[in-house]
Amino acid sequence: MKIKTYVVNTLPEAYPMILEDLGKEAIILKTKSVHAPGFFGMLRKKKLEVVAASDLAEGPNREEETPTLKEEVKPVEDVSTNVFTQEALLKELSEVKGLIRSMTNGDQQSSIILQPLEKWVERLKDQEVDEEVIDFILKQVRLRVEKLEELGAEEIEKTLVSILEQLIAEGMAKEADDSTPYLTTLVGPTGVGKTTTLAKLAAARVLHGRVRVGLLTADTYRIGAVEQLKTYANILNIPIEVVQTPEDIQPCIDRLKGCQMILMDSAGRNYLEDQYIEDINGYLGFDAPQENYLVLSMTTRWRDMKKITEKMKSVPIDKLILTKWDETTCYGAALNMLYHYPYPLAYLCIGQGVPQDIMTPDPAFMAKKILGVDEHAERSSLSVEKTI
Repeated sequence: MKIKTYVVNTLPEAYPMILEDLGKEAIILKTKSVHAPGFFGMLRKKKLEVVAASDLAEGPNREEETPTLKEEVKPVEDVSTNVFTQEALLKELSEVKGLIRSMTNGDQQSSIILQPLEKWVERLKDQEVDEEVIDFILKQVRLRVEKLEELGAEEIEKTLVSILEQLIAEGMAKEADDSTPYLTTLVGPTGVGKTTTLAKLAAARVLHGRVRVGLLTADTYRIGAVEQLKTYANILNIPIEVVQTPEDIQPCIDRLKGCQMILMDSAGRNYLEDQYIEDINGYLGFDAPQENYLVLSMTTRWRDMKKITEKMKSVPIDKLILTKWDETTCYGAALNMLYHYPYPLAYLCIGQGVPQDIMTPDPAFMAKKILGVDEHAERSSLSVEKTI
């Protein structure tokens, strides 16, 4: 058995080299992420180390070549913590054998296979979908499609839409049961639209759910925030209380005891300030069924959205709301959030209208927007009555 190690950017990049060095019968023993050398440890680019081997010779000369195999088994131990006997090694490798053979019929076949997906990968990158999520999507394509080169453009598109739909559906909040939280609090950085979103949730429940709703606001830092929410409360004819400190929550809730549900707007501040995180946590210790929504804006770059979410990991978040879907053409951050974080997506805000511009996630709508196959779709077909 002949074993060689390659350091490449992606697995498909290794295929031509493996074919040239080891032939069509080659099998992949192991892959792992490594870092290329950088300047004093900086700017080190992530690479992929691929260990491949040629199969045992077959036919009358196999017995003669067995000693060569035994001599070459030792390097396998160098790249893996497992020690295999010849028989066990072949059994283990049989599960991955044919990876190259099934995907290639000639020296140029790997590039042919990649070609149908090239434009989709570029689209995902343009949408700021991160590399790990793209890799996951490509793996799902390989699992679903045996011979990608035989699929037409329409079938490939449908396959990708289906994969994204499934990923989004798995990251959605489940339908609410009868144990609806008494107190629901919206948290998030300034400028993401928490106050307007709170008004949408309140209006939808009052107008369509016939629920007695009360409002709390702790957003006394932002000029006009309290007056804005009071205006919505007057229109909906529902009570509102202003909370100055965490100690004010209980007295305010006592004054709203006739309500079936209370929605609280928290103050939006700089998420990089540790004091802000401490202040937020102070408002979330109410001794009653409580649910907390992290509100993020789709106009925020993914790297910043990730920083916000990481910074707020100490905050007890239950679900996610993404706002300003209508104010961007870059939707990949939504996919990244659902893939990397355990917060189920509960609502999308798709405009400023109260209450009509809030909806539960529609996987097909979101997937097509991300892939750019339904650019003219302005919103989901879900009616507002079904969003709450």
